[in-house]
Amino acid sequence: MISIKAILAYLLYALLAATFFLILLFPDQAIKAYVDGRLASIDPSLSMAAKSIRPALPPGLKMIDVDLNRDGVRLAHFEDARVSPDLASLLREKKQVRFQANIADGTINGRATVETAVRPGPLRVEADISDIRLDKLDAIKSDAPFSLAGSLKGRVTHDGARAPMGMTSGLLTVPDLHITLKAPFFGISELVMDQTDADFSISGGNLRLKSLTFDGPMLEGKITGTIELRQPFEQSRLNLTGNAKPRPELVARLQETMPQGIVNPRTLGNRGLTFRVRGSIENPDMSMR
Repeated sequence: MISIKAILAYLLYALLAATFFLILLFPDQAIKAYVDGRLASIDPSLSMAAKSIRPALPPGLKMIDVDLNRDGVRLAHFEDARVSPDLASLLREKKQVRFQANIADGTINGRATVETAVRPGPLRVEADISDIRLDKLDAIKSDAPFSLAGSLKGRVTHDGARAPMGMTSGLLTVPDLHITLKAPFFGISELVMDQTDADFSISGGNLRLKSLTFDGPMLEGKITGTIELRQPFEQSRLNLTGNAKPRPELVARLQETMPQGIVNPRTLGNRGLTFRVRGSIENPDMSMR
Protein backbone atom coordinates (compact mmCIF):
# COMPACT_ATOMS: atom_id res chain seq x y z
CA MET A 1 0.00 0.00 0.00
CA ILE A 2 1.28 3.40 -0.90
CA SER A 3 1.78 5.58 2.17
CA ILE A 4 0.44 9.09 2.63
CA LYS A 5 4.03 10.38 2.52
CA ALA A 6 4.56 8.77 -0.88
CA ILE A 7 1.35 10.28 -2.26
CA LEU A 8 2.35 13.70 -1.02
CA ALA A 9 5.82 13.24 -2.51
CA TYR A 10 4.33 12.33 -5.91
CA LEU A 11 1.96 15.32 -5.77
CA LEU A 12 4.81 17.65 -4.83
CA TYR A 13 6.97 16.26 -7.65
CA ALA A 14 4.11 16.67 -10.14
CA LEU A 15 3.54 20.25 -8.99
CA LEU A 16 7.22 21.12 -9.27
CA ALA A 17 7.48 19.46 -12.69
CA ALA A 18 4.39 21.29 -13.95
CA THR A 19 5.75 24.60 -12.65
CA PHE A 20 9.16 23.96 -14.23
CA PHE A 21 7.73 23.14 -17.67
CA LEU A 22 5.24 26.00 -17.42
CA ILE A 23 8.11 28.45 -16.93
CA LEU A 24 10.40 26.75 -19.44
CA LEU A 25 7.78 26.36 -22.17
CA PHE A 26 5.68 29.41 -21.35
CA PRO A 27 4.06 30.68 -24.60
CA ASP A 28 5.31 34.25 -24.33
CA GLN A 29 5.08 34.78 -28.10
CA ALA A 30 1.45 33.67 -28.06
CA ILE A 31 0.72 36.08 -25.23
CA LYS A 32 2.47 38.89 -27.11
CA ALA A 33 0.46 38.09 -30.25
CA TYR A 34 -2.76 38.26 -28.24
CA VAL A 35 -1.80 41.62 -26.69
CA ASP A 36 -0.85 42.98 -30.12
CA GLY A 37 -4.24 41.87 -31.41
CA ARG A 38 -6.03 43.72 -28.62
CA LEU A 39 -3.90 46.83 -29.20
CA ALA A 40 -4.69 46.67 -32.92
CA SER A 41 -8.40 46.76 -32.06
CA ILE A 42 -7.71 50.14 -30.44
CA ASP A 43 -5.25 51.43 -33.07
CA PRO A 44 -3.80 49.24 -35.89
CA SER A 45 -0.48 51.08 -35.64
CA LEU A 46 0.08 50.05 -31.99
CA SER A 47 2.28 47.11 -30.95
CA MET A 48 4.11 45.84 -27.89
CA ALA A 49 7.61 44.49 -27.26
CA ALA A 50 8.79 42.95 -23.98
CA LYS A 51 12.14 41.61 -22.81
CA SER A 52 10.39 38.79 -20.97
CA ILE A 53 6.87 37.54 -20.21
CA ARG A 54 6.57 35.02 -17.41
CA PRO A 55 3.88 33.55 -15.14
CA ALA A 56 3.64 35.05 -11.66
CA LEU A 57 1.94 34.50 -8.33
CA PRO A 58 -0.79 35.26 -7.49
CA PRO A 59 -1.92 33.77 -10.84
CA GLY A 60 -1.07 36.10 -13.67
CA LEU A 61 1.71 37.40 -15.90
CA LYS A 62 4.71 39.59 -15.23
CA MET A 63 6.39 41.49 -18.06
CA ILE A 64 9.81 43.17 -17.87
CA ASP A 65 11.03 46.11 -20.01
CA VAL A 66 7.86 46.62 -22.03
CA ASP A 67 7.80 49.06 -24.96
CA LEU A 68 4.57 50.44 -26.41
CA ASN A 69 5.21 51.34 -30.06
CA ARG A 70 3.28 53.11 -32.77
CA ASP A 71 4.42 52.45 -36.34
CA GLY A 72 7.76 51.29 -34.95
CA VAL A 73 8.31 54.44 -32.88
CA ARG A 74 8.40 53.98 -29.11
CA LEU A 75 5.69 55.91 -27.29
CA ALA A 76 6.39 54.68 -23.78
CA HIS A 77 8.67 52.33 -21.84
CA PHE A 78 7.38 50.39 -18.83
CA GLU A 79 9.95 49.10 -16.36
CA ASP A 80 7.61 46.24 -15.50
CA ALA A 81 3.94 45.32 -15.71
CA ARG A 82 1.75 42.74 -14.02
CA VAL A 83 -1.53 41.32 -15.32
CA SER A 84 -3.83 39.03 -13.35
CA PRO A 85 -7.32 37.70 -14.12
CA ASP A 86 -10.31 38.36 -11.91
CA LEU A 87 -11.03 34.73 -11.04
CA ALA A 88 -14.65 35.46 -10.18
CA SER A 89 -15.26 36.60 -13.80
CA LEU A 90 -13.84 33.52 -15.56
CA LEU A 91 -17.25 31.85 -15.82
CA ARG A 92 -19.00 35.01 -17.02
CA GLU A 93 -19.39 36.34 -20.54
CA LYS A 94 -17.47 39.46 -19.52
CA LYS A 95 -13.95 38.54 -18.43
CA GLN A 96 -12.00 41.01 -16.33
CA VAL A 97 -8.26 41.44 -16.00
CA ARG A 98 -6.46 43.72 -13.57
CA PHE A 99 -3.13 45.32 -14.42
CA GLN A 100 -0.44 47.43 -12.82
CA ALA A 101 2.58 49.01 -14.49
CA ASN A 102 5.52 51.18 -13.48
CA ILE A 103 6.42 53.92 -15.93
CA ALA A 104 8.46 57.14 -15.71
CA ASP A 105 8.67 57.03 -11.89
CA GLY A 106 4.87 56.67 -11.70
CA THR A 107 2.23 53.95 -11.84
CA ILE A 108 -0.79 52.91 -13.88
CA ASN A 109 -3.43 50.77 -12.18
CA GLY A 110 -6.60 49.56 -13.82
CA ARG A 111 -8.73 46.81 -15.24
CA ALA A 112 -9.78 45.59 -18.67
CA THR A 113 -13.10 43.96 -19.51
CA VAL A 114 -13.52 41.75 -22.60
CA GLU A 115 -16.89 40.71 -23.97
CA THR A 116 -16.43 37.03 -24.97
CA ALA A 117 -19.94 36.48 -26.32
CA VAL A 118 -18.81 38.30 -29.48
CA ARG A 119 -15.39 37.61 -30.97
CA PRO A 120 -13.02 39.37 -30.71
CA GLY A 121 -15.47 41.27 -28.50
CA PRO A 122 -15.51 44.89 -27.38
CA LEU A 123 -12.77 45.86 -24.96
CA ARG A 124 -13.21 48.35 -22.14
CA VAL A 125 -10.22 49.64 -20.18
CA GLU A 126 -10.23 51.85 -17.09
CA ALA A 127 -6.96 53.12 -15.63
CA ASP A 128 -5.83 55.43 -12.85
CA ILE A 129 -2.57 57.31 -13.43
CA SER A 130 -0.32 58.50 -10.60
CA ASP A 131 2.87 60.60 -10.51
CA ILE A 132 4.14 59.97 -14.06
CA ARG A 133 6.97 62.33 -14.98
CA LEU A 134 6.25 63.99 -18.31
CA ASP A 135 9.91 64.61 -19.08
CA LYS A 136 10.56 60.84 -19.01
CA LEU A 137 7.84 59.89 -21.52
CA ASP A 138 9.13 59.03 -25.00
CA ALA A 139 6.01 60.49 -26.61
CA ILE A 140 6.87 63.87 -25.06
CA LYS A 141 10.55 63.69 -26.06
CA SER A 142 10.04 64.87 -29.61
CA ASP A 143 11.16 67.60 -31.97
CA ALA A 144 8.20 69.77 -30.95
CA PRO A 145 9.02 73.45 -30.31
CA PHE A 146 8.52 72.99 -26.56
CA SER A 147 9.28 70.59 -23.72
CA LEU A 148 7.11 69.65 -20.75
CA ALA A 149 7.98 68.74 -17.18
CA GLY A 150 5.71 67.89 -14.28
CA SER A 151 3.92 65.04 -12.52
CA LEU A 152 0.90 63.64 -14.36
CA LYS A 153 -2.11 62.05 -12.68
CA GLY A 154 -5.73 61.34 -13.58
CA ARG A 155 -8.04 58.73 -15.06
CA VAL A 156 -8.37 57.35 -18.61
CA THR A 157 -10.97 54.99 -20.12
CA HIS A 158 -11.22 53.22 -23.48
CA ASP A 159 -14.56 51.95 -24.77
CA GLY A 160 -14.04 49.51 -27.65
CA ALA A 161 -17.75 49.42 -28.45
CA ARG A 162 -17.69 53.01 -29.70
CA ALA A 163 -17.34 53.36 -33.48
CA PRO A 164 -15.26 53.32 -35.58
CA MET A 165 -12.35 51.90 -33.52
CA GLY A 166 -13.49 52.75 -30.02
CA MET A 167 -13.15 55.94 -28.03
CA THR A 168 -10.59 56.92 -25.44
CA SER A 169 -11.44 59.66 -22.97
CA GLY A 170 -9.98 61.00 -19.80
CA LEU A 171 -9.36 63.76 -17.31
CA LEU A 172 -5.69 64.45 -16.62
CA THR A 173 -4.09 66.86 -14.16
CA VAL A 174 -0.57 68.26 -13.77
CA PRO A 175 -0.28 70.23 -10.49
CA ASP A 176 3.11 71.78 -11.33
CA LEU A 177 3.61 72.05 -15.10
CA HIS A 178 6.74 73.61 -16.57
CA ILE A 179 6.60 74.57 -20.26
CA THR A 180 9.90 75.45 -21.89
CA LEU A 181 9.83 77.01 -25.36
CA LYS A 182 12.80 76.22 -27.57
CA ALA A 183 12.29 79.56 -29.33
CA PRO A 184 11.20 82.39 -27.00
CA PHE A 185 7.77 83.91 -27.72
CA PHE A 186 7.93 87.70 -27.30
CA GLY A 187 10.86 87.24 -24.94
CA ILE A 188 9.21 84.50 -22.87
CA SER A 189 10.95 81.11 -22.81
CA GLU A 190 9.32 79.39 -19.82
CA LEU A 191 5.92 79.27 -18.15
CA VAL A 192 5.00 77.62 -14.86
CA MET A 193 1.42 76.51 -14.14
CA ASP A 194 0.24 75.76 -10.62
CA GLN A 195 -2.67 73.70 -11.98
CA THR A 196 -3.42 72.30 -15.44
CA ASP A 197 -6.46 70.13 -16.22
CA ALA A 198 -7.28 68.46 -19.55
CA ASP A 199 -10.67 66.93 -20.39
CA PHE A 200 -10.32 65.09 -23.72
CA SER A 201 -11.46 62.27 -25.98
CA ILE A 202 -9.78 60.45 -28.89
CA SER A 203 -11.67 58.71 -31.68
CA GLY A 204 -10.77 57.83 -35.25
CA GLY A 205 -7.35 59.47 -35.06
CA ASN A 206 -8.72 62.79 -33.80
CA LEU A 207 -8.16 64.24 -30.36
CA ARG A 208 -10.97 66.47 -29.14
CA LEU A 209 -9.87 68.86 -26.43
CA LYS A 210 -13.09 69.57 -24.57
CA SER A 211 -11.35 71.81 -22.09
CA LEU A 212 -7.73 72.56 -21.25
CA THR A 213 -7.59 74.97 -18.32
CA PHE A 214 -4.42 76.37 -16.81
CA ASP A 215 -3.65 78.72 -13.95
CA GLY A 216 -0.24 79.98 -12.90
CA PRO A 217 1.56 82.95 -11.40
CA MET A 218 1.97 84.59 -14.82
CA LEU A 219 -0.97 83.32 -16.86
CA GLU A 220 -4.43 81.74 -16.70
CA GLY A 221 -6.74 80.61 -19.48
CA LYS A 222 -8.59 77.93 -21.39
CA ILE A 223 -8.12 76.16 -24.75
CA THR A 224 -10.59 74.03 -26.75
CA GLY A 225 -10.49 72.42 -30.20
CA THR A 226 -9.20 69.39 -32.06
CA ILE A 227 -5.89 67.83 -33.05
CA GLU A 228 -5.68 65.49 -36.04
CA LEU A 229 -3.13 62.94 -34.85
CA ARG A 230 -0.43 61.96 -37.33
CA GLN A 231 2.88 60.13 -37.34
CA PRO A 232 5.35 61.41 -36.53
CA PHE A 233 3.53 63.22 -33.72
CA GLU A 234 5.09 66.58 -34.61
CA GLN A 235 3.11 66.59 -37.88
CA SER A 236 -0.27 66.41 -36.13
CA ARG A 237 -2.61 69.14 -37.36
CA LEU A 238 -3.93 71.78 -34.95
CA ASN A 239 -7.33 73.46 -34.84
CA LEU A 240 -7.45 75.18 -31.47
CA THR A 241 -8.94 78.34 -30.02
CA GLY A 242 -8.44 79.82 -26.61
CA ASN A 243 -8.19 82.75 -24.30
CA ALA A 244 -5.23 83.60 -22.08
CA LYS A 245 -5.26 86.24 -19.39
CA PRO A 246 -1.80 87.35 -18.30
CA ARG A 247 -1.06 88.38 -14.74
CA PRO A 248 0.36 91.88 -14.09
CA GLU A 249 3.98 90.67 -14.18
CA LEU A 250 3.51 89.12 -17.61
CA VAL A 251 1.60 92.17 -18.89
CA ALA A 252 4.58 94.34 -18.00
CA ARG A 253 6.99 92.00 -19.82
CA LEU A 254 4.77 91.83 -22.92
CA GLN A 255 4.55 95.61 -23.09
CA GLU A 256 8.33 95.67 -23.39
CA THR A 257 8.56 93.06 -26.16
CA MET A 258 5.28 93.16 -28.15
CA PRO A 259 5.10 95.53 -31.13
CA GLN A 260 2.67 98.38 -30.55
CA GLY A 261 -0.80 97.98 -32.02
CA ILE A 262 -1.08 94.17 -31.66
CA VAL A 263 -2.99 94.34 -28.38
CA ASN A 264 -4.24 97.03 -26.04
CA PRO A 265 -2.24 96.78 -22.80
CA ARG A 266 -5.12 98.34 -20.84
CA THR A 267 -7.54 95.55 -21.69
CA LEU A 268 -5.00 92.70 -21.90
CA GLY A 269 -5.07 92.01 -18.18
CA ASN A 270 -8.89 92.25 -17.96
CA ARG A 271 -10.31 90.50 -21.03
CA GLY A 272 -7.21 88.53 -21.89
CA LEU A 273 -5.94 87.58 -25.30
CA THR A 274 -8.09 85.48 -27.65
CA PHE A 275 -6.09 83.37 -30.10
CA ARG A 276 -6.33 80.65 -32.74
CA VAL A 277 -3.71 78.00 -33.49
CA ARG A 278 -3.53 76.23 -36.85
CA GLY A 279 -0.76 74.40 -38.70
CA SER A 280 1.15 71.51 -37.12
CA ILE A 281 2.76 70.89 -33.76
CA GLU A 282 6.24 71.31 -35.26
CA ASN A 283 5.20 74.45 -37.16
CA PRO A 284 2.19 76.10 -35.46
CA ASP A 285 0.50 79.16 -36.93
CA MET A 286 -0.94 81.45 -34.24
CA SER A 287 -3.20 84.42 -34.80
CA MET A 288 -4.46 86.78 -32.11
CA ARG A 289 -7.41 89.09 -31.76
